[in-house]
Amino acid sequence: MLEYITLGIFVVAFIFIVIERFDKSLTALLGALMMVIFRILTPEEAIHAIEFETILLLMAMMILVNIASKSGIFEWLNVKIAAFTKGNPLAIFLLFSVLTAVFSAFLDNVTTVILIVPLTIELVKGMGRDPKPYIFAEIIFSNIGGGLTLIGDPPNIIIGGATGFNFVDFIANLWIPILFVSILAMLVFLILNWRRIKPISDKLVDLTIANVIIRKVKMKFVKKTIHKDFVIKVILALLVTIVGFLLQGYLQLPNYVIAFTAAIVLAILTSKKTSIHEAFSSVEWTTLLFFAGLFVMVAGIEKTGVLEELSHMVVNSTSDIFILALIVLWVSGFVSMILDNIPFVTVMIPVIAGIQASFGDVDVSILWWALSLGACLGGNGTLIGASANVISADLAKKNGVNITFLNYMKFSLPLTIGILAVCSAYLYFVTL
Repeated sequence: MLEYITLGIFVVAFIFIVIERFDKSLTALLGALMMVIFRILTPEEAIHAIEFETILLLMAMMILVNIASKSGIFEWLNVKIAAFTKGNPLAIFLLFSVLTAVFSAFLDNVTTVILIVPLTIELVKGMGRDPKPYIFAEIIFSNIGGGLTLIGDPPNIIIGGATGFNFVDFIANLWIPILFVSILAMLVFLILNWRRIKPISDKLVDLTIANVIIRKVKMKFVKKTIHKDFVIKVILALLVTIVGFLLQGYLQLPNYVIAFTAAIVLAILTSKKTSIHEAFSSVEWTTLLFFAGLFVMVAGIEKTGVLEELSHMVVNSTSDIFILALIVLWVSGFVSMILDNIPFVTVMIPVIAGIQASFGDVDVSILWWALSLGACLGGNGTLIGASANVISADLAKKNGVNITFLNYMKFSLPLTIGILAVCSAYLYFVTL
């Protein structure tokens, strides 16, 4: 009976998140409270279910980015990008998409969208264009880029810790599917959004408007007081954060500690030019509370044993490595569209380890890569499928761009199915 109540709470909450009748943070928090009220989780279990490392990392990066923005460095970047692309929508689209994928591979995808999405909106809206295609691309490419490396996405960190695969192992085994998936995604974006992002070199009116906007951006920047020492401190803080993330394994410190250290030190060093109260008020508390509620609801689902039963069904379905890899890929892909992929990956690790043991000397490492691809790329399917998706949508809303659940899913779901199909082809050739 308790299983049905748990599933009912989650399904109803999910429906309300989709139709957006109320703010999604309210829905998620109410769902979390229902898990406790109906005794599915104890209050202690609910608190334990919240991944505070994720919450604190997001909070730290929001504070860091807010303080950094006061230096004028992002306006400077805006001017440089506008001048480099000459206001060409296609050039802006390609540049931001590639930057998002690359940064997401070597930072993490959440940090990347916090840095890039507001910059994109300011530039594209300033040119009088719809930023939605650009934001959609950044969401998709943040998850694609994050899927390439050990540190790009939390599921990869978990898999790396359980298997001993290192940074190079992930790149060596995943660069081919990630490359072809990137090509597919880029082609789909260009074909479906060509009218909105095509070059304007042959349109005198659009070209004139673009040049006026670029001059306006430059003049706005010239009027802004830039303090060289402030900018240097910001650049150093961001570089230290990035290097800290890359060396996290050696430092033996959680990413949120690294990010908070950089944010607090930068706040102290720039206290005469910034307000820590303003930095704290810039934190997207509704987003963080949404994640907290979602973590508790997923913990309720996990406690019912549904995820564990699902993982055992995968194991018992076949003994063919390729078929097993396909099942792991597609199941993890679809689960990641509606649930947090971290608990599912955590449950699947002992299952795949058991398969590995039962196959003896046969190499079944392809199952780990199938799990990684499904968990990281499947999150593209819906607006709540990955942390980067939720953060991007909230940043867009804060900057006057409303992205609804259905509006995003109409585009993302078919593309994600195509992405998983490309990964399936890769698994086929690897297991030949």
